Amino acid sequence: MGTTKVGSQASGLDQDTGAFSASYYPVRGAETFVEAMYQYQVTPWWQLQPDVQYVFRPGAGVLDPNRPGQTIANETVVGLRTNILF
Repeated sequence: MGTTKVGSQASGLDQDTGAFSASYYPVRGAETFVEAMYQYQVTPWWQLQPDVQYVFRPGAGVLDPNRPGQTIANETVVGLRTNILF
């Protein structure tokens, strides 16, 4: 689990931009993620490691370029890592 907070100067810039903008402009705040992974030893020389992450407020609440006036929705990230030893 992790979290990050946008600094006050960047948030202030967002507030100022929103005040002078004709459309909705969000103020960035914080982004949080949770992650789960497991490492499985398939053979003595091969490992598989699936990974799942869920991100709350990606980019701390930035605008979605594909949906004007809305922020990027929460996201799920799925990955798989493999290690092969020679």
